[in-house]
Amino acid sequence: MDETKRCVACRMELQAEATRCPHCRERQPGAEPMHRGGPERVLGGVCMALARQLGLDVALVRVAFVLALAVTGGTALMVYLLLWGLTPVSATAKAPVQRLVDWLARMTSAATEEPRVERRV
Repeated sequence: MDETKRCVACRMELQAEATRCPHCRERQPGAEPMHRGGPERVLGGVCMALARQLGLDVALVRVAFVLALAVTGGTALMVYLLLWGLTPVSATAKAPVQRLVDWLARMTSAATEEPRVERRV
């Protein structure tokens, strides 16, 4: 017998491994956050992450991206790069932009600290 749980929003019965309710599309607790890691990753993993997040087939998202790239004349590529920068490589890692911001914060805080002076008595 399959394990089930109830949706937190509409109280509909779901399969235990469901991350979204098919009725109200509410994200369920315990669902992992959007990330680019996985076995179906091709380039940056953005299409796979979007497909996982939206509950779609990866091939469908890739075809939609290629069509959007042809229609928008490069704007879709900018969106892809933005999503790549804002999406972590795994569920527990930080996004590349967040790692850069953390590194810059460490560098600027180290530069503003007063130098330690040794006093001799």
